[in-house]
Amino acid sequence: MNFSVPDWEEFLRSHERKGLPEIELGKLRPGDRLLVVTANTAYEFRMKSAFEADLSTNRQDRPSGPVKLNGCTFGASSTIKPGYVFCGGNLEFFLENMGALYSTTEIRALRLTDAIGATIAS
Repeated sequence: MNFSVPDWEEFLRSHERKGLPEIELGKLRPGDRLLVVTANTAYEFRMKSAFEADLSTNRQDRPSGPVKLNGCTFGASSTIKPGYVFCGGNLEFFLENMGALYSTTEIRALRLTDAIGATIAS
């Protein structure tokens, strides 16, 4: 059997060249709202600190409650860019009340607003 291993360095370089929207989680403040939109779900994170938030979604069959944001994985891989959320990635978060790790499908759009509702990034 012949197995090929993807060239992760080239994959990461390609991601950076595309210049897709990206948000550094370490810069988020309490009261900021991060909206992460995938093909089927809108996830809203109301930030309590840089990496901790209360999650709500537009769907009843999705998790909600206090979460810890880890970062984004690249596609279906387990390779993660910790501390960052970006279009094209899959957001990984830990749902505290369930003790479970979740990963979204591919992120299509991001929007960050501050505590008074002014758009910081989209």
